[in-house]
Amino acid sequence: MNPFFERRWRDAHTRLITYLHDALQERLPADLVACAEEESVTIGFGGGTTAYRPDLQIQEPWTLKEPAGTAVAAPPTLRAATEPIRVFVEEETERWIEIRDLGGRLITVIELLSPSNKRGGVDRDHYLAKRRSFRSGGANVVEIDLVRQGASVFPDVVGEVMRRASACYGVCVFRAALPAALEVYPIGLRERLPVIRVPLRPSDADVPADLQPLIDQCHERGRYHVLDYRADPDPPFAPEAAAWVDQVLREGGLR
Repeated sequence: MNPFFERRWRDAHTRLITYLHDALQERLPADLVACAEEESVTIGFGGGTTAYRPDLQIQEPWTLKEPAGTAVAAPPTLRAATEPIRVFVEEETERWIEIRDLGGRLITVIELLSPSNKRGGVDRDHYLAKRRSFRSGGANVVEIDLVRQGASVFPDVVGEVMRRASACYGVCVFRAALPAALEVYPIGLRERLPVIRVPLRPSDADVPADLQPLIDQCHERGRYHVLDYRADPDPPFAPEAAAWVDQVLREGGLR
């Protein structure tokens, strides 16, 4: 994993969701479909959080479709518009992948975590509530954490497995058919990213998802070789890891 991806995480996140969606779609049973989903999350006055998808859209037509010569009544006299109170909000678009059957039943959710999911406060609370709703609804949930910022959203037992493996990244898989057990893929900074098993219905075989080619594709198409590799990423590395990163970057001519 390239830890410098976090400097352009919105771009990287969007690319990785697309690449992962396409890779899974090719391997799914014919009666299952993977869809990329998104919602806008706003944090407004008073710290409240709102997640929404539009119910009404206003679109400009290609051509004006009024028939020529039609009489139009004069518009009624309008009162001056009331001046609103303007407040500023922070908005972030959350994206994830859902796998559904042809009847629309949700089978599996795949989340690629962002720093906002792992920060304390309303962002984190919103994500955890969304995860609970997926699990309680009987869906499998695959959480892929490839960012070092923020505190882990994984259960403590998963965090302990990752600490023992000295892993700074990880994947946690919740199977609806086996809710008492979690599957963990610890990922160290120097390791190749794993091929994870994405669960579907109990009667289906797991779908393999090889994460490393997706990261490599993101690096090439996003031109991440032009990032500034001279300064260390945030949060800082432990001394041993920092020395290894510095060596790799110097050998690659990036420092």
